[in-house]
Amino acid sequence: MISTIDTVLLRIADNELQVLLWQRPQDSRAFAGEWSLPGGWVLEEHDQTLEQATCRILEQKVGLKPDYIEQVATIGNYQRDPAGWSMTVLQLALIRYSRSELPHADTQWISVDAIRHQTLPFDHNALLEKVLERLSTKARYSTLPLYLAEQELKLPELQRIYEVVLGNPLHKRAFRERILSANVLEDTGQRVQGRGSLATIYRYQPDCAVRLFDRMMQGVVAEEPN
Repeated sequence: MISTIDTVLLRIADNELQVLLWQRPQDSRAFAGEWSLPGGWVLEEHDQTLEQATCRILEQKVGLKPDYIEQVATIGNYQRDPAGWSMTVLQLALIRYSRSELPHADTQWISVDAIRHQTLPFDHNALLEKVLERLSTKARYSTLPLYLAEQELKLPELQRIYEVVLGNPLHKRAFRERILSANVLEDTGQRVQGRGSLATIYRYQPDCAVRLFDRMMQGVVAEEPN
């Protein structure tokens, strides 16, 4: 059985996590004209890997190339497609805001909070939740959310990205220790005025591997005391 790929592509904008939706063509065999996750068939004669297939599908349908792709699950059953038995590979994809401008009219970014109150075609609501759970879980012990950040950044900006992903505030000192100990950020030597002191500008390489923290991120339940 040749599989399809469904991708949850995420970005941070307006201080919120957003997911990319694609409008299905009017001549689609199912859910014509409805907004869904971008997906498509694996082409055996063209695609050498699942990641290559994911990039091809996203480029063709939404005109974007993600900064990061990770396989989350393979899902197959009789209920997910009105046509009957089907199987899909679910991919998590992340992209920086500066690279997320949409060139096609049949695409839109929408708040994850807003989409949770809507019904998407097929089993796409369930697929979205699986990806969000993966992202949130890995954010607690890895540098994965770094792929949502710009290449040059300040630590408070990166901390805010983590807080948006996790949905909770983080302890400033603990966050700084975890991130800097992962050795993925390079001090550019640039300093800018922050709130009361100079802030360091850091840089990361967009193709760097996801690093694991030596301890779980602290402060994801209660706010840091004043």
